[in-house]
Order: sequence, then structure tokens, then C-alpha cells
Amino acid sequence: MREGDEGGDGPNTRLLAFSDGVIAVAITLLILEIRLPEAFGEFTDQELWSALLALWPRFMAFFISFAVIGIYWMNHHRKFDLIIKSDSQLKWLNLLFLLAITLTPFVTAVIAQNSGFVGTAVYAGVMMQCGISLGLLWAYADRNDMIDPAYSRDEKRRTLFATLIVPAIFAISVPLSLAHPMAPSSSGC
Repeated sequence: MREGDEGGDGPNTRLLAFSDGVIAVAITLLILEIRLPEAFGEFTDQELWSALLALWPRFMAFFISFAVIGIYWMNHHRKFDLIIKSDSQLKWLNLLFLLAITLTPFVTAVIAQNSGFVGTAVYAGVMMQCGISLGLLWAYADRNDMIDPAYSRDEKRRTLFATLIVPAIFAISVPLSLAHPMAPSSSGC
């Protein structure tokens, strides 16, 4: 059995199963950051409605992070549909990607509570790390002939370029947050 071929349906099966599990936990933890205020069961309908509206920054951050993690998960799977073998270095690069994914619930809570420059920079930094590490993983696999040889050089370059679009968008968000700062949320929820 060659390295990276751990049995199952093909090479990288265990790597993908582990990655899927880590991503599933991270995406689930996002919602746990959204809590109703204490004693909400005693609220009138109007008070409950007001409390729910006060949570909108957290829900907005949740939906954005859910979508971003979902995009990264799909991109990760597309790459591993084409990566036909792995080695220890590729697995370390995959762990670097997963490290950034696991930081997402924390930085989502940060930006939900403070969407100013620092909150945006911290959030964008982690989102950029997700994409950059996935790009590094792809470039490493390409350099080391781990990608299906039927995939052309141009397709490999386009895939790398497409991988780096999301981190580029997040990089742009940091200076934009200086130009158009949003008022930090003071909901304290």
C-alpha cells in the first residue's frame, strides 16, 4: 500500500474523513455562539422580538462563516478528488488548513461583537489563512506529482487561481473596514 492510501474507497480516504469531521464540528460550533438572553422565556412577544433583532449581527456573522466554511469544504473536496496520493508534508499542510477552519467559530464571535477594523482584520486574517493554506496544499500536490495526470497544467493553474480568490476578497475587506467602519455591536448577547 503506497503512502496516503489508507484503504477504503481510495487514496486519502482517512485524510478526507478526518477533515470532514473537523469541518463538521467547526461549522456546528458556529451556531453555539448565538444564545438568547437569560430569562427569555419570561419575555413578552415584543421583548422576545427585540431580543431576537438584537442578535442580527451574530446571525449575519454566522451565515457568512457558514457559507465560507461550506465553500472551503467544497473546494477541499474538489482538490482531493484530483489528488491521487499524499505524503506527510501534504498532511501537515492539510492540518494547517484545518487549524484555520477550527479558529472560525472564535473569529466569527469576534466580528459579530465588533465589526470595526480590529474585528474585521482578525476575521479576515483567519479566512485568508484558510484559503492560502488550501492554495499551498494544492501547489505542493502539483509540484510533487500528486494530482491526477489527466488534469492539465492550465486546469491546475486555474484551480490555484480560483482557490486564492476568496482570501483575496478577505484581504480587500481589511482596508475597506478602515474606509467605512461599521459601529461595533453593543448587544452584549
